This record gives sequence, structure tokens and C-alpha cells, in this order.
Amino acid sequence: MTRPSCRRPRRGAALVVALVTIAVLASVTAVASSQARRAASVVDNRRSQATARAMAESGVLAARTHIETRLREAGADSTQLDRVFDALMAGDGAMRQDTVGDGVFATAVVDVSARLDVNTAGADGLRQLLATVAPPGDARRVAEAIEARVRGDAAGDTSGAARANTDAMQQRRERDSVVAAMLGRAPTSRAMQPFTSLDELLTVPGMQAAWLDALAADLTVDGDGRVNRRSASRRVLAAATGTLVDRPSRILLIARGWRRDHVLTREIQAVFDVTGAELRLVRWREQDR
Repeated sequence: MTRPSCRRPRRGAALVVALVTIAVLASVTAVASSQARRAASVVDNRRSQATARAMAESGVLAARTHIETRLREAGADSTQLDRVFDALMAGDGAMRQDTVGDGVFATAVVDVSARLDVNTAGADGLRQLLATVAPPGDARRVAEAIEARVRGDAAGDTSGAARANTDAMQQRRERDSVVAAMLGRAPTSRAMQPFTSLDELLTVPGMQAAWLDALAADLTVDGDGRVNRRSASRRVLAAATGTLVDRPSRILLIARGWRRDHVLTREIQAVFDVTGAELRLVRWREQDR
């Protein structure tokens, strides 16, 4: 009579242990499965990032090769060169798309010379352009503040040390310009603390976002002081204080790359000097979008 009563508790305990074991195994399996999915997602994202960057670089290379080939074909023929640049800028910077395997890239060409460069325009040029969207007094104050930032002047600092520093920088700029002229090179930018993006203009006291939005298509931080009279807007030409040219002296290639059916996108902005039939890299920026 005593033996059956002992067996029942043992069978009950074994059942509890089995159920607990199953629950633990199920929990471990779920955790492992979740970690595996997370690891697979990380690997997939990294692959997508690598593909996006490779595609963006491919876009810059393809656009550069295409432009240099067209310029070499045009040679010294002025009419043909004009047609090459007109075709490149057609569509107002519309992106041109291509694919490589499961990667996609899109490129656009921007005539930087058709815009007023913030770092080389000077206070007078900036004031005249700003006056098309802002009250004259505000335009003058903002233009002077921008120029002061470019020169490296401390805002409101009129001390002898600040003036001496500015004079020294001016002497260096004049010396460098003379040397560049003797060597037959283009003079270097006089900017001491140049703006690297148009968004930085919003940090200038008095600048309003609405004014910047209205002028965004007419401003750049990538210019070389020369303005393309054939493609610049009327207000840019009116405000231009540098050399007027008949073709782009500097262009911006914008390339975006991504993996097909994936949201991660890489953008590269490459600025090139146009020297004959050759594009010489001046600036390179990258960002995720």
C-alpha cells in the first residue's frame, strides 16, 4: 500500500522538471533566434552601407570619365565645348541613374561657377545679392558679418592685436597672389575662415532662413571667385565682383548610391576644377541620407 503512494509524487516531480526544462529550452531557442536575426540584420546593413558607398564612388568616377571624354572629343572647338557643357547642365541638375549588379547610383552635375561664392564675393557682392531678398540695412549688416567671418576677424574686436593680425593676413594674401602670378597659377582663395556649407550662414547674426532659402540656388561655398556669365542668373551677375568667364571653371558632381530595395543611401559631393579637358579634384564630402 505504501509503494504506489510514493511513486505518484515522483512521477509528478518528473513531469514538473520536464515542463521546466522544455520552457528553458524554448526560452533559450527564442533568444538565440532573436540574436541570429539581429546579427543577420547588422550584416545586411553593413553590406548595404558598403554597397551604397561603392555605388556613390562609382557614380563620381563614371561622371568624371564621361565629362573628360566629352571635353577631349570637343578639343579646342569653342562651339563644341559650349554644347558639351550645355548638355551636362541640361535638366537643372536632374539626377541620372544607372545600375551595377544589385547596386544603384545616380549622379548630377552642378555649375558652381554660375553661383556667387560666399567666401570670395566680398561684402559688396554679398550685400547686393542679399538686398534682393532682405531690407537694405539688414543686407549690409549680414554681408559685413559674413565677410568678417571669412577674413577671420573676431566679431566686434577692434583691438590693436586684431588689426595687426588682419594686416598680417592681408600681406600674406598679397604675397601669395604675386607668387601665384609669377608661376602662372590661379591665385589661392583669400578666405581665412571659409564657410564649408550654406547652412553655416544661419549662424551669422541677422541671417534669416527665409533669405537663405530664397538665395540657395545663387550661392555656393565651392567657387573659385570666377562667375560663368553664360549660365549665372541676373542677380548673380549684378553682384559678381570676380572674373567673368564663358564656361564653368569649377563643377560639383553629386553622386548617390544605394543597394536595390534598401533604404540606406550614401551621398558624395566632389568639387572639381575644370582645367582644359581634365577635372582636378578640389573638395570631397560624404554623408548618409
